[in-house]
Amino acid sequence: MNSYKLADIKPDSIFSENIYVDNAFLLVPAHCRISAEQLQDLNEWGFTQLYSNGKQHSEDSPAAAQESSDSQKKEVKAAASKSNSVDAKTETIDASEFLDEDSLPEIPKKSKEPKKMTATENIVAKAQARLEEVRTTYYQFLDYIDGVYNGYLNDKSLNKAEIMNTASAMCDFVRDNRGDVLRITSSMEIDNKHFLISHCMRSTVIAITIGLQLKLPQDKMMELATASIMHEIGMILLPSQLYMNDKPLTAPEKLMITTHPIVSYNILKKANFSLPMQLAVLEHHERMNGSGYPRHVTGDKISLYAKIIATACSFEAITAPREYKEERSSYEALLELLRNANHQYDDTVTKVLLYSISLYPIGVYVYLSNGKIAQVVDVVPGQPKTPFVQILGETEDDGTPKTVQIDLSKLRIIRVLNKKEVQDTLTTLKKMSGEKKDS
Repeated sequence: MNSYKLADIKPDSIFSENIYVDNAFLLVPAHCRISAEQLQDLNEWGFTQLYSNGKQHSEDSPAAAQESSDSQKKEVKAAASKSNSVDAKTETIDASEFLDEDSLPEIPKKSKEPKKMTATENIVAKAQARLEEVRTTYYQFLDYIDGVYNGYLNDKSLNKAEIMNTASAMCDFVRDNRGDVLRITSSMEIDNKHFLISHCMRSTVIAITIGLQLKLPQDKMMELATASIMHEIGMILLPSQLYMNDKPLTAPEKLMITTHPIVSYNILKKANFSLPMQLAVLEHHERMNGSGYPRHVTGDKISLYAKIIATACSFEAITAPREYKEERSSYEALLELLRNANHQYDDTVTKVLLYSISLYPIGVYVYLSNGKIAQVVDVVPGQPKTPFVQILGETEDDGTPKTVQIDLSKLRIIRVLNKKEVQDTLTTLKKMSGEKKDS
């Protein structure tokens, strides 16, 4: 297959054969124009070469015109030959005796059989079904947290045993489905749920992920998950405009916000939750340098659960949309936490978060050193720079999506795609998929 430099291809050029982005991605069929917009998109995505078995012509070049003319002549010649052959054998006959329609046999009606899926379609369908099952369970936990918070708001009661059992079940759920759970983004549930409930759910998933990496025993994992579920319970007793407002808070409003950890602490204390869980909700806004609230404690005086929830909350807050800001990528959130400006977060916990979800977290789209685009689908604990990625648009011989592990000596991640690049890439792949089905 011949390679062509992208910079040498002019808008409205045509090729005598199909032109590909690589061996798998059909960009433009033979004899069709390649538009200026397509060339611009490819250039922005970092592609430098296109491939084709044919020759390149400009739309109005003599070669292109001759090629089109020759093709038309062949079609006319073939049609004429077929017509002459029929005319030579045609005789005038009386066919009236053969037109009795009542004597025709009845045409059996064929039952419509469902279209069989290809191996690739079957694998994709199973993966989507598994993700949908995980998402359904995720929403069930989300609904449960919503019920706990609204139930307390209505009758000021909490079922401690039930909450802790649910927290334990969440630990098992995240442990067994970590990859799929981490791919569920806030934007999927934010439209249907109060953001405070969504924040607690996502923060709990991240906190559990950190706890699993720390290899905490099951009883500690249950306490951590319970504290994470309940860490914002005091917020619901404050006026909602304080945390749903898209305008800067006044000094009195900021002061009121800083009281919610104390309220949460007293709620858990009254319901007889253990002291470690009480301290976790009380201290989740404390910072290592003493700049947090409500008591401005520092360093080792902050409990481990609180340090974990603080990091999980901050990661969630950066990656989730709010009334006053757009969400940022999980990659950007990790970088911000790792920079740890003014030493706000515990270094060990932030590094554990990095090792848990990788420098390139599950779900992000990346541009690779071989010029291809991929999505991170799994990570290797302790190896934050070498996740598993799924190459977009490519499959293995058995039809499964092509998945490889990053190897720093052969294949590297160049950068993470921004939001617009992801949208453009998915749109292009969708169009290409539609073209393949039509053909």
